[in-house]
Amino acid sequence: MSVQNSLSTGFLGLVANVGKPVIFRYFDKTIGSVWDDEVVLTVNGSVATSGIAMPLSNQQGSTDSVLIEQGKLQDNDLKLYVNGSVSITGSEDMLKVIIGGDSYSPIPIGTYTPEVENTKIYKRIYLRRLTTGSYYGE
Repeated sequence: MSVQNSLSTGFLGLVANVGKPVIFRYFDKTIGSVWDDEVVLTVNGSVATSGIAMPLSNQQGSTDSVLIEQGKLQDNDLKLYVNGSVSITGSEDMLKVIIGGDSYSPIPIGTYTPEVENTKIYKRIYLRRLTTGSYYGE
C-alpha cells in the first residue's frame, strides 16, 4: 500500500469514527446593473459529506493561537477537516457550510491542504458562524 493510500484511508477512518455530516452549499452572486447594493444569491449546488469540526487550539505558539493574536480568527471560530477533494473555491461563488443545523462562512485566510503523490489528503478550513443563519441576499 502506498503512502498516499495509507494516509487517505487513515483520514477516512477518522471521519467515519468521529465525523459529523457537513453540507457545502454553493451560491452564484449577482449584482444589479444600477446599484451596487442590489445583491442576489442563488443556490448553484450542494455537496453533502462528512468532516471533523473542532474548536481552535489555545496552546501557545500553535497556528490557531497565532492567528487569534493577529486578529484573523476569533475564539469562537471553528476549524473543519474534510476530504481533500471537496471544492471550496470559485470565481463568483460564495460558500456556506452547514454543520448540525448551524451555518458557517469560511474565513478567507486560506486553507491548508497537504498533498502526497499529487493527491490532496484533507483540507483544513477555518469557519465563522453566521449568526443570522444566512447571507445577505440569500
